[in-house]
Amino acid sequence: MLMARRRFLVSLPLIGIATCPSYAAELATAQTSSQDTLAEIARHYEQKSGGRIGVHLFCPETGSALSWRGKERFLMCSSFKASLAACVLARCDGDDDDLTHRLPFIDSDFRTEWAPVAQKNRDAGSLSLAALCAAAVTMSDNVCTNMLLRHIGGPSTLTKFWRESGDDVTRLDAYEPELNRPSADPQANTTSPVAMARTLHRLIHGTLLHPNSAALLRGWMTKCTTGTHRLRAGFPSDWVVGDKTGSNGKDIAADIAFASPEASSSKSVIIAAYTSGGRPNETQFRKIFRDIGALAPLLVA
Repeated sequence: MLMARRRFLVSLPLIGIATCPSYAAELATAQTSSQDTLAEIARHYEQKSGGRIGVHLFCPETGSALSWRGKERFLMCSSFKASLAACVLARCDGDDDDLTHRLPFIDSDFRTEWAPVAQKNRDAGSLSLAALCAAAVTMSDNVCTNMLLRHIGGPSTLTKFWRESGDDVTRLDAYEPELNRPSADPQANTTSPVAMARTLHRLIHGTLLHPNSAALLRGWMTKCTTGTHRLRAGFPSDWVVGDKTGSNGKDIAADIAFASPEASSSKSVIIAAYTSGGRPNETQFRKIFRDIGALAPLLVA
């Protein structure tokens, strides 16, 4: 007999992320304001890379916020996968789905290159919704992502989920890997840092999901393996961090994250950061995301 969805709760450990000296810390010690610090960090990246960056950080408990190009649109790339997992969890909360339900692999799904979990389990023929969600968030597996998207009814269903949850900006129009490419419609597959940060807050801290489902999502995000050199790198070592990254392998690097000084802290920080355009290199990506992550303590001090 299938285990009832509400009893299916995977307990995942929260992890702290090490940090290193940053440009943000240097600027903060110069007694500039937090917003000035973010502006200086963002301008430095844009001047050096030739692209742009959008950032929104806020502390839900105090209302403190910092933004740079916060309402401009950026391609999401894989950062949308946290919301996709949340959409599946919400369906399970409403008894429209069950995390133990298994989806079969289809050969055509494997046309996308990045599929470490799906490839490893291909001979098994199927994976549960829980396993697919975990793979999409922790490993950014594209085959598992496309299987979930197809199961819920496609990109338009995820866009509807955002609208019903209070996000009137974010939209998804394609599957992997097409969603990573510019479209004739400049709004296709995009979000804004403000919109995504607010959505992430509602998903992990709000009432959109059953508490057990929100805990699952937070757990998957803390186990994300792709963000070692993104926002996580800037947080103090004693902070708890969960994130979901995205990239097109060229000019776009994305990361959305939640963090708090400790597991039981009464204060937290939500961050959404996206780059676009120019000719950035990996060193520039690592620096800008590390420096943005290092701003978090300024919001909870």
